[in-house]
Amino acid sequence: FFCPPSSLHSSSWVSAPSSCGPMPKRRGPQCDVAAFDSILDGVRSIYMTKVRPLEEQSLVQHFHYPLLADCDFEARPMVLLVGQYSVGKTSFIRYLLESDFPGMHVGPEPTTDRFQAIMYGAATRELPGNALASNPDTPFYELSRCFGNAFLSKFSGCEVPSLFARGCTLIDTPGVLSGRKQTEDRLYSYEDVVRWFAPRADLILLMFDAHKVDISDEFKRVIEVLQGHDDKVRVVMNKADSLSPEELLRVNSALSWSLSRILRSPESRRVYVGSFWDAPLRHGNFLNPLFESEAVALLTDLAAVPRNCTVGRINALVARTRRVRVQALLLQHLRAEMPKVGSKDRKQRELIAGIEDVFYAVMKRHNLPAGDFPDVSKFRHTLATSEACRDFAKFKKLDPRSLDALEAILSTDVAQLMERFDAIPGGGLAPAATEASPSPSVHAGGAPV
Repeated sequence: FFCPPSSLHSSSWVSAPSSCGPMPKRRGPQCDVAAFDSILDGVRSIYMTKVRPLEEQSLVQHFHYPLLADCDFEARPMVLLVGQYSVGKTSFIRYLLESDFPGMHVGPEPTTDRFQAIMYGAATRELPGNALASNPDTPFYELSRCFGNAFLSKFSGCEVPSLFARGCTLIDTPGVLSGRKQTEDRLYSYEDVVRWFAPRADLILLMFDAHKVDISDEFKRVIEVLQGHDDKVRVVMNKADSLSPEELLRVNSALSWSLSRILRSPESRRVYVGSFWDAPLRHGNFLNPLFESEAVALLTDLAAVPRNCTVGRINALVARTRRVRVQALLLQHLRAEMPKVGSKDRKQRELIAGIEDVFYAVMKRHNLPAGDFPDVSKFRHTLATSEACRDFAKFKKLDPRSLDALEAILSTDVAQLMERFDAIPGGGLAPAATEASPSPSVHAGGAPV
């Protein structure tokens, strides 16, 4: 996948006393992306042959989520970077790629004015957003239908021959602005675009500038969109080397407190603290070794994205299998309750009003856990308003062999996939190594803009 450059602030370690010997230099873990391809092919085959046909029959796309296509399995893992302007998102991407990329702009003012997908390619080239969204083989195909030209004029892509891009796609975003510039001057809904990317991203980096950790109302709304994806969110405080230890302690506490009021969670949020770009750290800060270890931890997290993506795809297959099983049985029960003659409309209204009883009956009859059932109010609303549910008697009859195929997925197929996954040495990750190197003195440097 990638090896975080061994030069990551390598010149910025605090000089250790000679009695301590040379300071170890961490190597970032490498990841074999191809090791997971056969597993993902297995997930796609199971979904396309056993799950998707029943999802189409059971109207899952009307009740829960869109159906998956081949491009959803072929796409590389996606990393989404979100933050206010001038927090160092583009500088961090440049560091990961180890080169400039088309459309890159760095500066203290709001420079990135568009969403940009950075992907792998044999040669560097820029791709217009309309072309990306018009290609059904890309994961961005739905953007044109969801947001139209108003957004596509502010969306672009590029391909770079980078080892990092070979393993995952990076999504650079415009900085969140304040007031009318965020809500009115943009011709599309920033929050809706982030809401579209969030479930498709495998990792979301929420980046802050150590000098401005206050969260505006506009940025708060963007962060709230990420709720429900807490396991993907990583909080990054950039430019921390320009603060004194006392200032850093206060800023870190303030940021953690502010986030706890937005991303509500019983656990405290992990914050990566450091200076995440390719320049040396500022000199004279005894916390520089901490910043180095934080950088290694973040890069290790990024290196694990393909592995975690594979696990996520298997988990998603299990979740979709359990959800479509319940969906199919609910629609089958509603179809069976419809009268052959008489007032179908009245019976249908009664079933919708008493949908809780339907849930309970299906749960008991088929011995299903309550956690597999959807939200009652949302399910009732879709039954009452969706054109696809106008006549329950027209729901397609459920083939028992389809349920048997779902049971085979949960009892056999997933276990076989996990056996193949566990057989990959180190889960696709090579253990991080250390090598002895002389400890240079700290060089002066700046924080990213």
